[in-house]
Amino acid sequence: MYLSNDTLQDNYIPARVTAVHKARYALVCEHGECFGRLKSSNYFNEGSEEFPTTGDFVLINYNFSGDGQILKTLPRKSKFVRSDFSGHAAGYVKTILEQVIAANFDFVFILSSLNQDFKVNRIMRYLTQARQSGGHPVVILTKADLSPDYSMLLADVQKAAPNVPVHAVSSHTGFGQIRYLHIHVGR
Repeated sequence: MYLSNDTLQDNYIPARVTAVHKARYALVCEHGECFGRLKSSNYFNEGSEEFPTTGDFVLINYNFSGDGQILKTLPRKSKFVRSDFSGHAAGYVKTILEQVIAANFDFVFILSSLNQDFKVNRIMRYLTQARQSGGHPVVILTKADLSPDYSMLLADVQKAAPNVPVHAVSSHTGFGQIRYLHIHVGR
């Protein structure tokens, strides 16, 4: 996370959102784990801050004796969204909003079981969302021990998504798990 001196004001400190519990946010900052609540005037007016979600970096006014106050959501590097169809029909048109599920991640892991319900098209739909998020997609095909010839299915996915890492694993046998040691923070 890169912050300029203009961003850090007064006694505001950066924190990361680790969980959202309705109006209360679990945070981690230089003081350790804490909780925070949104500053109403910053978040509930027209043209206000984006609501934080898991993974977001925020600026807080830390409170040593209770919940801190979340003042600002910092720009996101990546975000995973889903469509949120809400609002009332106005002339048979509904408002389509996006709901941010997670933010500021490096990788999007797409897991699909190599069972009888395996479908390459489903993986491709998830890949579309992953690419739009800003994260690097990685496909993990699970339960390789249950598929007599998992290599054919692996090849099908590699052919459909040639520039995406695709790996087969089995938690039952431990097959394929050593390959993930190269994935680390920052990339």
